[in-house]
Amino acid sequence: MREHWAAVAVSLSTLVLTLLTGGVARAATSETVSGAAAGPMETLSPQVGVIAVVFGVLGMIVGALRRKRVPVQPENQRRS
Repeated sequence: MREHWAAVAVSLSTLVLTLLTGGVARAATSETVSGAAAGPMETLSPQVGVIAVVFGVLGMIVGALRRKRVPVQPENQRRS
């Protein structure tokens, strides 16, 4: 079940990144006419912030769903 959720998280992150990079490409191609022209850093700053938040949330989800190794108690270990 955890592998299924991890696969869902990966496909969701791929979808979000595709949508965001499409928005970045659209923002780069469409220029607005204004008094002061915004530089490339100003036009990309909202998308970069959203991508950072998405990566953070997905990292927390994957970290919470990650299978953790349970250490074997000393009295249950094999004696060799």
